[in-house]
Amino acid sequence: MPHDMLTWVMFSVNLTFIVTNLYGWLLKQFFVPEPYRENIVELYPARRSVAAFYLLQLFEVPYLFMVGQPEALFYVNGTALLVFSSFILVMVRSYFFLQTPKAGKLLLFLLPVWLCWIALMLPLFGIISYSRDYQLIMTCVAMAFFLGYMALLDRFRRQLVQRVRALDEDEYSNEEDFPAKFARNIKWLPLVLCLLVAVNFLLNDPVVKMVRDIVFTVLNVWFAIYTLNPHRKLKTLPQELQMEKEAAVEGSSSQGPLSEEQRNTLETKLLELIKSEKLYLQDHLSMSDLVQRMNTNKAYLSKTIAASQYGSFYQLINTLRIEHACQVLREDPSLKMEQVALASGFSSGSAFSQVFKRIKGISPSEYLREK
Repeated sequence: MPHDMLTWVMFSVNLTFIVTNLYGWLLKQFFVPEPYRENIVELYPARRSVAAFYLLQLFEVPYLFMVGQPEALFYVNGTALLVFSSFILVMVRSYFFLQTPKAGKLLLFLLPVWLCWIALMLPLFGIISYSRDYQLIMTCVAMAFFLGYMALLDRFRRQLVQRVRALDEDEYSNEEDFPAKFARNIKWLPLVLCLLVAVNFLLNDPVVKMVRDIVFTVLNVWFAIYTLNPHRKLKTLPQELQMEKEAAVEGSSSQGPLSEEQRNTLETKLLELIKSEKLYLQDHLSMSDLVQRMNTNKAYLSKTIAASQYGSFYQLINTLRIEHACQVLREDPSLKMEQVALASGFSSGSAFSQVFKRIKGISPSEYLREK
C-alpha cells in the first residue's frame, strides 16, 4: 500500500484510471445515445467489444495494492500490452469490417492473452520468484504476441485504406472530391496507441506508467462526455461503408442480379453516352450524375463498371480524360499543362500530372518528348 507522497500520487492516478474505465463499461453496456437507439447494432457494431475492453481494465486492481513494486509493475504493463493490442484489433475489425468473431474463435484468438496474463500474475502470489530471467523470458513472449497482433492490425489498416479508396473510386472521378471521412482520418490511431503502450512496457517505469494512466484517464473522461452529450449529432457507420451497404441492398432488390448479357448491354449504353456527350470532360463528374442520366440502378451500374476493363468509375472517367489529353497534346504541343488539364476535365495541372503518370507510366512532358 502507499507509504510516501509519490506512491500516493501513483495510487490515486491508477485508482482514477480504473474508476473511469468501470464507468466507461457501465456507459457502453447500459446507455445508448438518442441518435443510435433505433438501430444500435448497425450504427455502433463495436459496442460490445468496447464495453468488454473497458471492463478488462480491472486487471489493474492488483497493482493498487502493490503500487510501484517491480513484480506488480511488470505484471500490469505486460498485461496492458496484450489487452490493448488484442482488443483494439477486435474493435477495429468489428467497427470497420462489420465482422464480430464467434465466441469460440474469439477465445482462441485471445488465448495468448489469457496464458500470459496467468504467467504475469504468478510472481504476485509468490508461486514463482520475480527474477531477471523471468522478466527477460516474459518480455520476449509478450513482445512476440504483441508484434503478431500488430502485424494483423497493420494488415487491417491497409485493407481499410484500400476499401475506402475503392468505395471513393466507385463514386468520384476527381481525387479532391474523395470525402475525408472517419475511416481515413484514424487509420493510424490504433497503431499509435498500441505502440505507446509497448514503449511503456519496455521502459517499465512507475512514473511512466503514471503518465500513461493520466493520458488514458483524460481520454476516458472525454469519451464519456462525448457519449453523454445531449446535442450529439448522429454519426452513422463511416459513410464509405454505409454506401457499400446501401449498394448491396439495392443489388439484392426484387430486380434480381444482372446477367452477363444485361451487363454487356448496360456497359455499351454507358460508354456510348459518356463518349458521345463527352461527359468525362465535366469537372467533378460523379457516379450519381451518371445514374440520373441513364435512369438506372446505381448498384447495377457499379457492378457493370467493376466487371469492365476499367474496374472502377474513377478509372473509367480518368482513362477517357487522359486519352483526350493525349489528343490535345498531339494537336497543339505548345499548350501549357494547366490548359491541357482544364480542357480534359481535370481541376488542376497537378491532378492531371499525377493521373497521367499513373495511367501512362510516364509524365505528360515525357510523353511529348517521345512523340
